[in-house]
Amino acid sequence: MGKKSGPTQTPDAAARLARADEAELIQCCIAGERAAQEQFYRQHRRVVAANLYRVLNDRGEIEDLVQEVFVIAFRGLPKFRGEARLSTWLYRICVNVALGKIRSKVRKPIPIPTASPIVENVESSPENPERLLQRRQERDRVYGFLEKLPLKKRIVLFLHEIQGLELKEIAYIVGANPVTVRTRLFYARREFYKLVVEDES
Repeated sequence: MGKKSGPTQTPDAAARLARADEAELIQCCIAGERAAQEQFYRQHRRVVAANLYRVLNDRGEIEDLVQEVFVIAFRGLPKFRGEARLSTWLYRICVNVALGKIRSKVRKPIPIPTASPIVENVESSPENPERLLQRRQERDRVYGFLEKLPLKKRIVLFLHEIQGLELKEIAYIVGANPVTVRTRLFYARREFYKLVVEDES
C-alpha cells in the first residue's frame, strides 16, 4: 500500500492486531483503522501477487494490479458476509482484475505460467538434477497444452487440477454456476487430453 501520512502504528495497536482473528481484523478495516488495513495488506499481499501472476504470467504490472485488488477489496469488505472463505473471495477479485487486464489488451490470451518466481520456495530441499530437469520438462509440456485451450476452459482446468479447488469455489471465483463450471471442466479435460494424444502420435 506504500507509505501513508498520519500517525504510526503504536506497539499496543500492533499487539492487538496481531492477536485479532480474521473477523475482528475485517471489522477494524471496515471501521477505517489504517493500522488494520496495513495488517490486512501485509497478510495477503504475497498471495494476491502470486494469484495475479498465475493468470497473467507477467510481473511487469503486478504491483499496480495488487494495489487495484486491495482497493476493490477494502471497498467490498463491508459486503463480505463469509459465504466463501476470505482467500476464495480475494482470489475472485484477483481473477476479475487479471481478466480485465487481459481483455484490455488486443492480443492473444496470456498463457498460464510455467513457473512462478513469486511463489517458488527457494529454501526447498535440493533435488536430483536429472529428476529436476525431468519434472520441469513435464511441467512445461503440461502448461504448453494449457496455453492452447480457450481462456475460460483453461482457467477452470487450472484452478481444479493444479490449484486443487472444488467446483463450488471455482464457480464463485469465475462468476458462474457449478453446472457451467462442471461442463467447462469436462470439455477442457477432453480438449487437453486430445492435445496430449496428438502430441504423442
